[in-house]
Amino acid sequence: ACLMATLENALTMAPYADYLIASEETEPGVGWYYTNWLTKLSANTSMPTLDIGRNIADDFVSVCAQKCAGQKTTLSVVDLSELEKTAPKKFTDFASDTCELMKTEYQSVSKARSGAREFAASSKIDQVDLIDFATKVGSDEAKTLVDTLLRAVKYNKTSSNMTNAYGLSIYFPYKRTSQTNTAVANFDAVGLSDEYSQCIKQFAVMQSGGQSVAGTTSPIGVLG
Repeated sequence: ACLMATLENALTMAPYADYLIASEETEPGVGWYYTNWLTKLSANTSMPTLDIGRNIADDFVSVCAQKCAGQKTTLSVVDLSELEKTAPKKFTDFASDTCELMKTEYQSVSKARSGAREFAASSKIDQVDLIDFATKVGSDEAKTLVDTLLRAVKYNKTSSNMTNAYGLSIYFPYKRTSQTNTAVANFDAVGLSDEYSQCIKQFAVMQSGGQSVAGTTSPIGVLG
């Protein structure tokens, strides 16, 4: 399905699977191309799972390039066990630090968000590549999160016209801040970081208020 390579989906699936193979971007109507990777698997049924994932991603992107020229495509293979063990604390630390950063450097966070790779951009769903966004935030906590996520994403394939898509995305409000409460409710339901929910609520209030300078008041809770 489209837009499924999100951090919360990966963490939700972690108890039930070894790997997540999913797309950050919307997927073309032709869908996945099964012939090649299934043929290779039938010829070697003991093929390592990661190799199967690589074949799926390669086939998907290459065939979409032939049949849907110009459409942006992404597919990543994420090690869910590694992600579950290493990412949650780093993600929480990043969220807490970014929340603090906004109090004095709102503009820098806003600039990082506005420049981050978006998916389904025309739909304005505010889903961005988490690694690209954290890289642009640039704090120590952000860099640590980036390193952690890049290690858990074992393979990532994109079309030649897709840049700054590294395998895992996240919702971060910018174009439609009115959807923040819905996102927070969903994050709460799956047990994603409370600190991240607080972070995006704070940003949404500041963004919708058109603030260019932060630090005078704390907007946390206004959206609640």
